[in-house]
Amino acid sequence: MNPEQHACMQQFIIEKLFWYDCLNVTRIVFLWWEFSSVYQQEVVTLDPWVRKHWNHVKILTDTLNYMQSTKTILLWTTFFGDPNFVPGYSKLGCPFPKCFVTSNRSYLNQSDALIFHLRDIDLKDIPTYRRPRQVWILLHHESPHHTPLDLLKQLDGLFNWTATYRSDSEISLSPTLKKRDKEDTHIDNFVHNKKKMVAWLVSNCKTPSNREGFVLELKKTVPIDIYGSCGTYNCLPKMSDECYNTLSKAYRFYLSFENSICKDYVTEKFFRILSTDMVPVVLGGANYSNIAPPNSFIDALAFKTPRDLGRFLLQVAKDEKKYESYFAWRKTHRLVSEHYACQICKKLNQPKIKHSTYLNISNWWFHDANCNFWSHNSKGPA
Repeated sequence: MNPEQHACMQQFIIEKLFWYDCLNVTRIVFLWWEFSSVYQQEVVTLDPWVRKHWNHVKILTDTLNYMQSTKTILLWTTFFGDPNFVPGYSKLGCPFPKCFVTSNRSYLNQSDALIFHLRDIDLKDIPTYRRPRQVWILLHHESPHHTPLDLLKQLDGLFNWTATYRSDSEISLSPTLKKRDKEDTHIDNFVHNKKKMVAWLVSNCKTPSNREGFVLELKKTVPIDIYGSCGTYNCLPKMSDECYNTLSKAYRFYLSFENSICKDYVTEKFFRILSTDMVPVVLGGANYSNIAPPNSFIDALAFKTPRDLGRFLLQVAKDEKKYESYFAWRKTHRLVSEHYACQICKKLNQPKIKHSTYLNISNWWFHDANCNFWSHNSKGPA
């Protein structure tokens, strides 16, 4: 049951109890207190009145105890217009079952945490009342290059937690690497007689990272098939599992190139490819060794030039054992995705909740990001 249902049940039980015996109010309160304190599972009395009303009091007490222990998370903003962007909590598969997620703003004064999606924040719509110790959380998936600077500057001192791709955020939006309890002995043949080299699915043709410039140079050494609005090939349905599965049967490598080269910035362009039979070639500002399975990717920026990278890809493609080695991690590790609402719930239920405040959130987000771009000579400051 959610808090709304519990509130209705509470009102119903109280009305019933008073309707049964209005002259026994003191007796009901005492019994309620006695049950809450002792919490006996069985009635240890012969008093017929107590036996008659015991189940009602037990239900009421259980309901109130549950409501007191359940944390409420309020979605204050929409997510690109969607007010209910977090599914029902029971559908998230969270290991901790003690939270209620709602977009109903009437719960403002009862909420333990509020989530604000940065791109949907209206400064005129910020709550004027804040419950003591209430946690305000800023949700943002994009890089500093795609963050409204003027808006973020006006949010200093408001947020306690952030939910982003940054490793120093309280809530992480990226999957985590877990070691398997038991090694997976099943071995696939990841080559599958693949005839093609590199695939790239892209729709943003001019980016702050200048990934398109890197690809232009890389194509001089190794063949690359570009899908989407920036290329000449189509993969349908767009961005679907079916599309990526089709590509993985034909191509050895996939360009998981980010639109921004900023601290920790890595997106589904990388994590999604790890679940396919292609080796991701990455270009970004994250320390991939800290977040990715061992020997699961090829870092484009580890090579002096795109030509050097191209030569290396050609060598790996000719060496079947070397190519297969980029999938060996699947025997010992797996990637686990936990919805950020699950992480928030877990933190809210900790005995001691971190309640610091981002006093200069714009400086933290922009200055600490260390964004760069790729050029022929080297990465230069953005």
